[in-house]
Amino acid sequence: MVQLTPQHPYVTLRLKFKKVGSLQYISHLDLVRTMSKIITRAKLPLWYTEGFNPKPKMIFAAPLSIGTESVCEFMDIRLIDDISPDEVKNRLNANMTDEMQVIEAYYTEAKLTDLKWLAYSIDIKTDGASTELAELCERVLLGEKVIVTKKAKPREEAPTVDIRPLIKEITAEYRDGRVHIDAVLSADASSFLNPEYVIKALRAECGILSNPDLTKEYYSIMRTAAYKADMSEFL
Repeated sequence: MVQLTPQHPYVTLRLKFKKVGSLQYISHLDLVRTMSKIITRAKLPLWYTEGFNPKPKMIFAAPLSIGTESVCEFMDIRLIDDISPDEVKNRLNANMTDEMQVIEAYYTEAKLTDLKWLAYSIDIKTDGASTELAELCERVLLGEKVIVTKKAKPREEAPTVDIRPLIKEITAEYRDGRVHIDAVLSADASSFLNPEYVIKALRAECGILSNPDLTKEYYSIMRTAAYKADMSEFL
């Protein structure tokens, strides 16, 4: 841990937390606002930014998309005292709901930019779900190219992108009446792959989720693990 000095007036504490259930529907901006209030209420020895409107410094890794759950979110906060990580964890969790809890807290000098890959568990409830459909989904996602169309501004032609280079690992299987996909996707800031693009590719190539009735066809996405470039665990 960095020794507190006038040149190093704070230490960095990393929080690993979950965001599940109904909280999957709050935006990243809402999460930032909520976390700011939570860490203030926890009365932690926070380091504040300078300027007219000082705020506690919070840095998030790979912001989560609306509709995706996670059990491995990461956030760095800066403290001006070497309070016990367990004490920080307990104070924060006392101000959180069961759907958002700190799993681990620890001091670190490692950079959030060391995060390069994220693992996801995707469950798809769709008409025609079968072993054959799962095998087709896997073949499509492991093909030479996986082309998806991105959103475009009005009156602009929608661009396409090949997401195959951003897929590290992927498997699909038929389980409990659904197609289940385990995927490891790029989390690099310059080439982040939203798992929604995996769903988009499968809609186009495999015909899944074509029923507009959301009570009959739907999917869920859970972020489950994080890795460095060499696939060692991100901490």
